[in-house]
Amino acid sequence: MYFLRSNDAGSSWRSKATFSPGLMLFPKDGGCVLYNPKEGKIEKNLGDYPGCRFLANSGNCFLVLDSGSNLFIKDVFSEKTIDLPPLVSIRPSTMCTLKRVGDNVFVREHNGHAFTELMSTDSVRGLLWVDESGKDYVVVWFFDVTYEHYFISFCKNGATHYTDIPLVFDHESHWMHGLSGMVLHGYRLYITTFRRYVRIIDLSEQQQGGLFFKELTEKKPLSILSRHDSSCDSSIAVSTSGEVLLFESDPCNRSIFRLYKYNLDLEDPYSSGHTVLEKDSLGGEALLLDMDFTVPANDSLGIEPDSIYFTRHYRPCHCTPRDLDICVFNLATKTLKRFPDLDDMNLIDALWFLPG
Repeated sequence: MYFLRSNDAGSSWRSKATFSPGLMLFPKDGGCVLYNPKEGKIEKNLGDYPGCRFLANSGNCFLVLDSGSNLFIKDVFSEKTIDLPPLVSIRPSTMCTLKRVGDNVFVREHNGHAFTELMSTDSVRGLLWVDESGKDYVVVWFFDVTYEHYFISFCKNGATHYTDIPLVFDHESHWMHGLSGMVLHGYRLYITTFRRYVRIIDLSEQQQGGLFFKELTEKKPLSILSRHDSSCDSSIAVSTSGEVLLFESDPCNRSIFRLYKYNLDLEDPYSSGHTVLEKDSLGGEALLLDMDFTVPANDSLGIEPDSIYFTRHYRPCHCTPRDLDICVFNLATKTLKRFPDLDDMNLIDALWFLPG
């Protein structure tokens, strides 16, 4: 359901949305602001949002978790809000349920018996996709715990319940086991497993047998591994054509970034220690890593070709914290642009986004 509240402040931002991607900044003392990196100034103060966490964004829309453990989608310009189902509203397609046992504490149960430790909403992570009309959307969320991930949950426009997608499999399907990263690109969900294989799941419509998603990885896929996998931080992304990309950076040298694509010429990819080739171009596109996909370069909008807009790795899966590092890296020229005027803001988080 939409709750409409008028707010004309967003119109001035829209009229100026002919600049490079914007930044939503979250200072440690609370609140959030919109920052124009081209002009180097705060464009709009969005308010305090006490007790809220902004988990993900798609255009002007952000996935937000409030202090009452409620998820909702908020358009930061029009102030439209879409309330989402309660976290415990899981579709009864499995014997597993989610039970609330405290103010912000939950536990997974199977046949009435808990099989996970207590999980706090402080560990909830999410992804969001909203179409250009603003009417259709997909929300994916899960508890990002330090031990085993058992399920992720999703819902679409009009749903009253979430549907669970399992992350635990038997020995024969061990390559599908676990979670190390995710990308939501339209109705397709890309999951990297513990062993760096990439699952692709179609969330577009109900499938035969009552399933609300379809596993497109019908056979064992390729792992996505570079020769630096053990020493670098990495994330996956998806190009406009649906190609899976690997992006990594060196935690010991903040000026080293690399982009990879699958090496399609490997004779025996399943026995290879690395399956990708390093690339120096995005083919006329730019990558917003917070949104996990590429967009066409556009001079009039200030979207530079071969540029990677970066804040941190592992946004959907914070197994260990990663430091905030707001920058733009150009693959072709190997140049790095940072924003030193943000150093004094004492930020806890930031998100690149494209104003709609």
